[in-house]
Amino acid sequence: MKTILVPTDFSGHALYALKVAASIAKKTKSKIRLVHASATPTISDGFQSFHYYDRFHRELKARTEEQITELSQLDFLKGIEVEKHLVSDYLLWEIKNGKWFKSADLIVVGSHGASGFSKGFIGSNTEKIVRLANSPVLTIKNEIDDFVIKEMVFASNFLEESYTSFEKIKYFSDLYNVHFHLLKVITPKEFEPTPVSQKLIKDFVDKFGLENYSVSVYNSTSIETGIIAFSNEVGADLVAIETHGRTGFAHLINGSLAEDIVKHETKPVLSIKIKTPIEHGERFTGYRGGYSSWGHE
Repeated sequence: MKTILVPTDFSGHALYALKVAASIAKKTKSKIRLVHASATPTISDGFQSFHYYDRFHRELKARTEEQITELSQLDFLKGIEVEKHLVSDYLLWEIKNGKWFKSADLIVVGSHGASGFSKGFIGSNTEKIVRLANSPVLTIKNEIDDFVIKEMVFASNFLEESYTSFEKIKYFSDLYNVHFHLLKVITPKEFEPTPVSQKLIKDFVDKFGLENYSVSVYNSTSIETGIIAFSNEVGADLVAIETHGRTGFAHLINGSLAEDIVKHETKPVLSIKIKTPIEHGERFTGYRGGYSSWGHE
């Protein structure tokens, strides 16, 4: 890991994310890339003349530059290389394909509490980043003085599509020497025989040579509810989950499990985009008679 991107709106929750990013950066010897994006008001937004608009724009830019400079000089960032980027006339999620995002190995972003996303930056932007970013996204809701991962829940369907995304999750497990809780949630709507689930997870474990792990096939009324309930039961420090990053009509139809987990889970959530989602809703498990739509997003 070389670069950790931290979007900021200078709020308290964005600061929580920056503190976690600093902890990871020190452990991995990475640099931090601070990005603040804003949509500049137009002359029609209450400005009577270009003169007042121009003065307002210059004052706003100067104030923002001062804020991001002060942020980059906080004590907990000492010893870490910090890049500063101010992006005007864009909302943050709109520049997801820009060089700042594409070259990031990890995005750490703040979010409000378990009641969901609030309006403004720490809200719709966080939601869109989780769905659209190609880099792993670590969402932080609370202030964490010492970011340490000892117990990690990895919730998955454990099909082959998960293998690539798990490589990035395993990086964190190796970094913190975590105990993995490999979780498969079974719901009445998306039933799967226990032997099939166990075989999928066994193949997964063998593929990665995992040692410090436990396996749980957990019954619940919904996948989201099951993941959150299980993570609370085992006292997880972090929940890792995959996302297909669907947009447009596919997103409206299938929704997003990753976004729902991020909205309602109070713990840090690490979301990893699966690169090659299988289309048309059903995914063959590799076992006779077995199809699963687990993890639809």
